[in-house]
Amino acid sequence: MDLIIILQAGVASGTVLLFATIGEIFAERSGVLNLGVEGMMLIGAMSGFSIAIATGNPWLGVLVAMLAAGIFSQIHAFISITLQADQVVSGLALTFLGVGISLVLGEGLSKAGAVSLLPRFSIPVLTMIPIIGPIFFTNQSVLVYVGYLLIPF
Repeated sequence: MDLIIILQAGVASGTVLLFATIGEIFAERSGVLNLGVEGMMLIGAMSGFSIAIATGNPWLGVLVAMLAAGIFSQIHAFISITLQADQVVSGLALTFLGVGISLVLGEGLSKAGAVSLLPRFSIPVLTMIPIIGPIFFTNQSVLVYVGYLLIPF
């Protein structure tokens, strides 16, 4: 096995967690504990994937995923902020609700067949950096590079 390929796949897979982590950091800074992030991610992933399959447009899928997860997060905001309920209970309930809804509504999506993918590209100069270049800057999705830009913010 090539260690570079494994690490490159880890960077690509971890980008999803990076986006959720950045969102959770903003929530924590505002004083809200959000344990429902995983449920929101699942709702967004299921919604985005189903739209990407239906339309053949992966960018529309990304947009719908963000909107669906954002709308789902409003449930937590309403319960925690407006109703002043326990944030831990609300977050865990949303995690379980997100898992259940995505399992039920997304059941047939695993047999959907081919789907359009987001563009992948390499950054020419940065790929020549030893060890780091092939891992972080070779044949990555455009969302990985967006994640790199969001980290400093």
